[in-house]
Amino acid sequence: MSRAIRAAIAFTALAAVIIQYFTFIAGAEIGPIGASIRYFSYFTVLTNTLVAFGWGMNALRPDSVPGRWFARDDVRTAVTSYIVLVGVVYHLLLAADHDPQGLQWFANLLLHYVVPAAVFLEWLLGSPDRTARFSQAFVWQIYPFAYTAYSLIKGAFTGFYPYPFLDVNTLGYSGVAYQLAGMIVAFTITSLAFIAIGRMQARLAR
Repeated sequence: MSRAIRAAIAFTALAAVIIQYFTFIAGAEIGPIGASIRYFSYFTVLTNTLVAFGWGMNALRPDSVPGRWFARDDVRTAVTSYIVLVGVVYHLLLAADHDPQGLQWFANLLLHYVVPAAVFLEWLLGSPDRTARFSQAFVWQIYPFAYTAYSLIKGAFTGFYPYPFLDVNTLGYSGVAYQLAGMIVAFTITSLAFIAIGRMQARLAR
């Protein structure tokens, strides 16, 4: 049953990424290659793609190297913290200024609400072992930090920044640094909270 649920989550995340991709390309004012690069510059898209791959491999090829890696509690907890914050940040900071229509609305619903909620519930209820350590929460910030560095470097050359809180053109580097400090704190606190929840579950299961 757990493998079927993970497969369903992976399929949903993949479908959302694909639907959003084609609607994004159709509405882009630049060529398909540039639009594709820009599309995969969004943390939401990259993290949903990570869920699609990781949960899919764990469900369909559990004995493979990636299947076993994504079965680890520390990896599952890290990715869960990423995708949950995708939904939280979108809802709190971006949703008010975003009004998708038609298929974009449907894909947006999947990317920012359905997949994060499904991954969180599956992680909460479907993880047999809890081995993640509090010290790992700080290592997990490499992913959002690397994403931020990539976005800022690419933006310096192209002038495109995927999110308002990364927009150097509007905020300047000092303003972006201030925003990012808050984001990193939020990511770290979320990771620590998830590890604490997992440890509490492990104690209650004894």
